[in-house]
Amino acid sequence: MDRNRLMMFAALGTAVVVLVLGFLVGVQPQLSAASDAREQQVAVEAQNETLGAAIAQLRVENEGLPALEAQLATLQAALPATAAVPAFIDEVGDLADGADVTVTDMTMGDAQAYAPPVATETPVETVDADGAAVAPTTDPAADAAGSGAPAVVTDPAVTADNFSSVPVTITVEGSYESALRFLGALRDGDRLFALSAFSSDGETSGSSDDDSAPSMPRWTVTGSVFVLLDASSAPVDGTTTPSAQAEGASAGDTAAGE
Repeated sequence: MDRNRLMMFAALGTAVVVLVLGFLVGVQPQLSAASDAREQQVAVEAQNETLGAAIAQLRVENEGLPALEAQLATLQAALPATAAVPAFIDEVGDLADGADVTVTDMTMGDAQAYAPPVATETPVETVDADGAAVAPTTDPAADAAGSGAPAVVTDPAVTADNFSSVPVTITVEGSYESALRFLGALRDGDRLFALSAFSSDGETSGSSDDDSAPSMPRWTVTGSVFVLLDASSAPVDGTTTPSAQAEGASAGDTAAGE
């Protein structure tokens, strides 16, 4: 009996050892692999959700791409990367026709590099504890606050290396109302135009061969158009300014009779 019990216990122990070894060798690695697979699945699903949200956002932005491209084209027409003199002359001619005026002369000067505006400084007079005057100092903040003028705002991305102005003088013939329409058309035209002066020399034009032809006053419009280099056209060595990019915009460039 004792021997049979010992053999039974030995068999049971062997079976337990086999089960334990089988679990450690066969089942445990499979459970670990399944757990790792579940963790990877959760991570992949989270990544897929993130990518799906990004794709959805890109689709929304892509739908707005034509509008952005149209806006960019409008801005590039207003601030081209070159002086674009022929295009501006054509635009002025079309605007003059629409306003019922006649362009008799048009001159575009040399491009001038941009100079950032400088805030003026107002001396501030102070006194010491005894009431004696102290030498005045400058306080730009006090000047801006006291003058009521708006603060000077500049963009560091706009520099003398990438931005320039081209002076323009246009002489037209037509009535005062037509000249005002021409000014409004210039203001609202494709090319950004900054008006600096509008005057009349008091002279009128007319045909010497036909005394019945009405005499029209002559008006002079003075202002500037602008050139803005983009990143693709900006010089690598930094030695070229927009003045060099303003081909055709020299003091001798005129368009008369347009």
